[in-house]
Amino acid sequence: MKLYGGLASPYVARVVLFARLKGLDLAPVMPEGGIKSPGYLALSPMGKMPVLAVDGRGIPESSVICEYLEDLHPGTGGLPGSPADRARARTLERVFDVYVSPHGSLLFRNLDPTTRDAGAVTAALQSLETGFGYLERFLCAPYAAGAQPSLADCTLLPSFAIFRKTVFPVLGVKDPTRGDGKLAHWWSAVAADATLGAFLEEYEAAVDAFLKMLRGG
Repeated sequence: MKLYGGLASPYVARVVLFARLKGLDLAPVMPEGGIKSPGYLALSPMGKMPVLAVDGRGIPESSVICEYLEDLHPGTGGLPGSPADRARARTLERVFDVYVSPHGSLLFRNLDPTTRDAGAVTAALQSLETGFGYLERFLCAPYAAGAQPSLADCTLLPSFAIFRKTVFPVLGVKDPTRGDGKLAHWWSAVAADATLGAFLEEYEAAVDAFLKMLRGG
């Protein structure tokens, strides 16, 4: 079993962190020739990361990979608690992927003021705020889906780490992980957690390196 992708991707990071919650060491590697190479496209014709290679077959999409790992190792972390707890974790993942991530990605592509589409940014900022409200509606405490770290934290943590370094400061967006809201209390909890906090430090270093590369540094 081999995970392909770069750790700076929040989707790759989701899988890596989920695996760690399950006691698995799944370190990602970039495919030879990149994600558009023939070998990689044979595993996933979409040419996106991550992909989990298992017995010569490719399993794409971070959410699907996490569910595969859960099926392989049920009850070992990642989706703990009652059926209701697990449903909440999956709900938060879905809400983020549908109502937050697309708008965050658009904003990330518009960080450069010289090429920024002001109209698209305005619309995305409004949708992003709505998405954050949906997350707040379903968040629990101290972790996203309840008393233990879960798939929900694996989904939210990497992307909010990127938002805090790019979208929030560059575009002047109010950071919901600071202050007194649910997302702020959640961020404090995950940053203080032994496993999640250690991963956050590792992930932020990967993101810093990626951003430096984009700047040509």
